[in-house]
Amino acid sequence: MTKPITLKRTVTIKAIVTEDFKKYLIHEIDNSVKELTNKFKIVEEQGKKLVESLTTAGHAEQIAAVNQQIELERQQQAQAASDLEKRKSEVSSLKLDSEFIQGTIDGFVGVKVGDNLYQKLGGLEIIIKDGIVQEIKGDLAD
Repeated sequence: MTKPITLKRTVTIKAIVTEDFKKYLIHEIDNSVKELTNKFKIVEEQGKKLVESLTTAGHAEQIAAVNQQIELERQQQAQAASDLEKRKSEVSSLKLDSEFIQGTIDGFVGVKVGDNLYQKLGGLEIIIKDGIVQEIKGDLAD
């Protein structure tokens, strides 16, 4: 007889939209914007120090490349912040009691000879409301 094996599968996490959930998402987005801003400030400070040391060492050709890299970082940060603000707007317009796909996690399932692999690997969802599991949909069998 063949031993069962354990396989990794994707589990979808869906949240029922509540006012508290919307506040949580907006708070998370605001934190992400702050992190982006802080990381860029560090990059900008490091870039300025590098430009100063290159200037002192007389490496003018490298200064332009450093400034170009800083500008690229600035543009990427601005785009990321803009994307987050759009997401924040989308969150504000979510309808209460609707389902929102919050993300996925990895889960594991046991598989043995005779099992239906499609049932074992497919479609597991966990429905939560304000962080509390409300329902689990799909094949849970190990």
